[in-house]
Amino acid sequence: MLKKIYNGVATKQPALEKFDEQIQHLSEIKHQIKGMKETDNVGWLKIDSTPIKTELTHTIERWINKFTSFLMDNFKNKLHNIESWTKEVHEGISTLPKQQADGAKVRSDKEKKLLITVMTHLRDVKQIKENTMLQFGPMRDTIQMLKKHAENFEMENVDFMVKCETAKTFLNEVSEKALGPVKESILPLQKEEGKNVQQSRRDFVLKVIQFRSLFMAELPYHIQQSSPEIINNAYNKISEFYTKLKNIEFERDQLANQETLFDLERSIYKELKECSVELVNLKKMWDLIALIDMQFESWRSTLWENIDTDLLTTLIKDMQAKQCNPTQPQNKDIKNYRAFQALNERVKNMNTILPLIAQLHSPFMLERHWRRLESKIVKKPIPFKSEKFCLADLIQLELFKVGEDVSELVDSAQKEDKINKKLDGIKAIWED
Repeated sequence: MLKKIYNGVATKQPALEKFDEQIQHLSEIKHQIKGMKETDNVGWLKIDSTPIKTELTHTIERWINKFTSFLMDNFKNKLHNIESWTKEVHEGISTLPKQQADGAKVRSDKEKKLLITVMTHLRDVKQIKENTMLQFGPMRDTIQMLKKHAENFEMENVDFMVKCETAKTFLNEVSEKALGPVKESILPLQKEEGKNVQQSRRDFVLKVIQFRSLFMAELPYHIQQSSPEIINNAYNKISEFYTKLKNIEFERDQLANQETLFDLERSIYKELKECSVELVNLKKMWDLIALIDMQFESWRSTLWENIDTDLLTTLIKDMQAKQCNPTQPQNKDIKNYRAFQALNERVKNMNTILPLIAQLHSPFMLERHWRRLESKIVKKPIPFKSEKFCLADLIQLELFKVGEDVSELVDSAQKEDKINKKLDGIKAIWED
């Protein structure tokens, strides 16, 4: 509430005594300069110091003006804010809601709105009156100090001391009226309307519980698949619930304002705090998923002969150590989400696939070995003869499921090559 008083006011500033010291110091220097000779003879040389004296005097006056103008502007802004706020409260409590003949109930929405307006002013008075009254002493000190340096500062044709005292008196009168007869007059209506606020709190608690349940059911904590469409849908869902959360938080803040007005204990909705934290975590997680999937996607089109398994393996290990590591501090809040665990599994599978692809690059792998891989091991078509044969074709084979069989196949191909070479040698001997 104090922002109403401090609007446009510099709240962090040196003590008034520091301003006084600096202005006094500059004034003394100014008088010293004024007392210096304007001309002097040094041997045959005549020196005219008038220009430099004038420039130094103007510089000092500009600095004095900076200090005094700052203090005056601060004073005027604060005084204006106090006067405006006091006038606002005075006008706001001049018209009070009327009680109905059959009791204390406030019937119309107009009367309810008027009651809330009056109670808002009473709350503001209660919260900021004491602090505001304490401002008048320093404000008077500021004016007195500026008057002390009046020769260096042109005071306006306004008695600010009188304005300060008038504002203080008016504030005191309005505050006493607000916290006295006005408060007593609306007390029955306040109690009755307070019951409605309590019912609104109960209704809002149910709304928060339902929102939390819907939040946990619909947000993408545990989606284990990944594709550009899935990632885009996840971002859309996060954005949708961010908007919903902001709306319900706005309702919470309005209700909290009413709790303050009606002197009710402030409610705490930990579910909304949890939703806010988890939205941030979900955004971070899906950013990570999008980043790594984008990286994988950029690899997929790499042609067979250009696949650098050593480089890709280094990049994968870096991902595992820095980005997907569940023990990293940035992942502590998302490590139990199945979407994060599935991402880790995809990275782990890629780390398993790459050494197998390196083995398949063996020069001992012949067409018959590829055919055996195709029909007996992965049981999926492999376009190994195609000019467009690439990493994507190998990824879809899910080699991580048959790693031992792939290694045995490559090892068998190497052994067969050795046998064939020995047979060729024997054949050559017999032919000779």
